[in-house]
Amino acid sequence: MKIRLNIFLLCCLLGVVELHGQKTDWTLPTPDTDKLPTALIPYPDEVIRKEGVTEFSVIKADKNSLDKLRDGKRIGEELNDVCMFWNMPERPTGRICRIYFEQLPAQQDVLKREAYKLVVSDDKVVISAGEFAGFFNALQTLRQLVKETPDAYELPNCVINDSPAFSIRGIMLDVGRNYASAPFIKEVVRKLSYYKINLLHLHLTDDPGWRIEVKNMPELTAPSTYWKTRQPGKYYTQDELSALDVYCSTLNMRVVPEVDMPGHSAYFEKATGLKLQTPEGMAALQKALDEVIPLFKDSLFHIGSDEVRFEMDDFMPEMIKYIRSKGKEVVTWYPGYSPDKKAVRMCWGENEAGHILDKSAQYIDSNGFYMDYMDSQGGMLQTFFQQPCEVPAGNENALGSIMCVWTDGALSSEKRLLEQYPFYPCMLTFAERIWRGAKEKRRDLMAQFPSAGTPAWTAISEFEDRLVYHRDHYFRHIPFPYVKQADIKWRLIGPFDHQGVNDRSFEPEKIIKKTYTWNDTVFKWTESPVYGGEVQIRSFYAMFNAHQGKYRLDHWPTTMSPLVGKEGGTCYAVTYIKSPVEQDVYLMFGLNGMWGHSGGYRTARAPEQGNWDFSGGDIWLNDERVSPPHWPFESLPWTGWGQGRIETPLTEEGYFYRPPVKIKLKKGLNKVLVRSVFGHWKGDDGQRKWQFCCIPVQWDGIHYTEVPGLEFVDWIE
Repeated sequence: MKIRLNIFLLCCLLGVVELHGQKTDWTLPTPDTDKLPTALIPYPDEVIRKEGVTEFSVIKADKNSLDKLRDGKRIGEELNDVCMFWNMPERPTGRICRIYFEQLPAQQDVLKREAYKLVVSDDKVVISAGEFAGFFNALQTLRQLVKETPDAYELPNCVINDSPAFSIRGIMLDVGRNYASAPFIKEVVRKLSYYKINLLHLHLTDDPGWRIEVKNMPELTAPSTYWKTRQPGKYYTQDELSALDVYCSTLNMRVVPEVDMPGHSAYFEKATGLKLQTPEGMAALQKALDEVIPLFKDSLFHIGSDEVRFEMDDFMPEMIKYIRSKGKEVVTWYPGYSPDKKAVRMCWGENEAGHILDKSAQYIDSNGFYMDYMDSQGGMLQTFFQQPCEVPAGNENALGSIMCVWTDGALSSEKRLLEQYPFYPCMLTFAERIWRGAKEKRRDLMAQFPSAGTPAWTAISEFEDRLVYHRDHYFRHIPFPYVKQADIKWRLIGPFDHQGVNDRSFEPEKIIKKTYTWNDTVFKWTESPVYGGEVQIRSFYAMFNAHQGKYRLDHWPTTMSPLVGKEGGTCYAVTYIKSPVEQDVYLMFGLNGMWGHSGGYRTARAPEQGNWDFSGGDIWLNDERVSPPHWPFESLPWTGWGQGRIETPLTEEGYFYRPPVKIKLKKGLNKVLVRSVFGHWKGDDGQRKWQFCCIPVQWDGIHYTEVPGLEFVDWIE
């Protein structure tokens, strides 16, 4: 029989597969974290380590220098919070580390307002800054510099000079679709303030409901106006929102409210009987906003404006004029309604809709920062290699970025924001990137881990060391789903044509050898290893608009991009786990989709009982199938927005928010084979993701952590 050496073999021979799309440049300096005994996130501009450490039992402010500060009271309260964070005694019982404050001249430059200098030496700390924001940021760095010892505490002697790359470093919470209580939000923003996140964007209204008390229009918050699956009757009182605004100001955090208009407003007609895009509807909305706008001190007011057909030409111009008359500037989504150069554009559509950034006016970049599309292991990677605003640092137009946490699907509780979203691992990675900026945007690394030995691999490997330090020290009782993956490596092969039978078996399941032949096609394993615990066969965004017949197959390339194209098939991945002893561990394993957002057409259908995923994927350890657990959910088809599975809260569909399965590793090498499949079958055409995550872990009921002593071998002869 004549064998055709087609593109699969040709690409392998030429080495295209192994490094597809990968450049060799990541030029932001990787921190020398050996300088410090603790891990800092975000890492400062400059750290100069001096000899020795300062040992102490308590930190106290120098009262004379504190009293001279313009914001001495607030700064003193934040220093007290640092002490309480570390459970330091109120009364000195040993050596005191004295904090001295130096008030620098006031700064007009928005970035310099947040700059600071911190010097630790000779049993004292000196903090210099020009504004409250700078002192606040310095105290967050101080918080992370402290190391607890058996007898007391210590700080490394050092000099730190620091300032942010961007003025807006934000988080958006979609409380319009799913209500989260004010105490919960305060708890979250307090934690994020430790990482210098300085803006809270509240998406307060959407189709499922209006979440703001309006005393003159109580019908807006009547339980009957909400979707029954979306916490009907739950809203924020005006006092709660005012108090939240004040609380955030003590954390150097702005609050920007969003009242989406004229789209995403199905609640409005239900509550008022008026169509929003009419003179009467517009007057009613303005009446409501008369009470809403004064609740927030910030100069910005977000008015949405995306994903809607404008039926009333005057609606947006009149609403913008009205809001500006209240002393606010508007923020609009882009793509959306862009009125003029004074309005701030919040950009979202590069990956989802192919829209490039509009840099002609002030803009906030949320491209690639939609957490609802992220899983834990891939979300960190995607966030790390972004370049906010597509510039190295902020300027008069490039304001910064906001990480958006959309909750299109119904949530069973507010705590699910921290569980079925990779919330804190991705937010800490975002905090690192938006504070430090980036010198280039690495689209080629947003869906594939960089190859070992490259500057990019060194950078992300160093960062994940810092990330898990924070997981282990500061998130002991809080979900933090991330496990180090830089040293995990695989060989990949495929795609074999399963001919519409997704769970069809192919020869790699029987024997691992260098080449295979199927349907006159020769397949070879990738010549070089593919790194990461999560491996994407094809980026989600390559297929996002497949339902419209639109593909961008090289938008975020992967190792397998040249081979799989836009088609389906069966790919295999193999690695060998070298264990120093025979031991029971756990396996964090998942295929394709089902997390965060909706479990709808953006991800994949949930697995049926007895299967790891709906698409036919599977896994073997030492040639024995690893059986999936009994699923506490149904495998539901997609039936449209506002009904069916999108209104059925997720439970354990995603690999990073369910208990891992127990496995036994023998001493020495343990073969792991993963079958990863893409293909629409059983009448379901909703699948978009094609990836897998497979990591041996320890598990304490909350956290997945690394199994010590394991090595990964990608190929044995």
